[in-house]
Amino acid sequence: MSVLKVDLDGSKLEQWATVLSTRGLRAAIRRAIDRSATAARKVALKVIAQDIGAPVARIKPGVTKLRRTTQSDLTASFSANKLRIGILNTSGAKLGTGGLTASTHRVTGGGSSSLKIKSAFLVHANGGTFVAFRTSRSRLPLKGVYAEHPGTALGQPGAAAQVAWQQEAEKQLAERMPQEIQKQLLAEGLPYTAPPDND
Repeated sequence: MSVLKVDLDGSKLEQWATVLSTRGLRAAIRRAIDRSATAARKVALKVIAQDIGAPVARIKPGVTKLRRTTQSDLTASFSANKLRIGILNTSGAKLGTGGLTASTHRVTGGGSSSLKIKSAFLVHANGGTFVAFRTSRSRLPLKGVYAEHPGTALGQPGAAAQVAWQQEAEKQLAERMPQEIQKQLLAEGLPYTAPPDND
């Protein structure tokens, strides 16, 4: 699970808290977090897709929708899970007489960034197809070849998607929080004054 965790300078909210209704302030904070997390999730989806080497539409089933804030919990989160993506669904993957040539873990890096398996072949089973290779000289067992999971693309420490999500969330929240506070002040008929910059 990837949770939006951004440190806020509480002193900058103090001035607004003295004039805004408690419910109004909380609503403004919730809107800022939800909208920031939504925008950051879109960036994360794009980077996950780039890392795997598959279209965003193909990896979306492996990424949950955003769990938005509630009145009692100012947390926004989503999960990236295991999802089998056939290696031939990644861009540039080729399977021919020379075997399989493909790549995944393209942005973050990893063991499959340059994948070549000479003995790989196509298997037709249960109404579908997948690339496999034999793990021994025997006919069985076979091992399927799949792209990186979305959960791996987001969950690895320092993964490109994780870094992009955090950076975008922080950027969005820094921009949206004052905007949402201003909207709430106007909605409550109060004048807007930006809090002093104490940095």
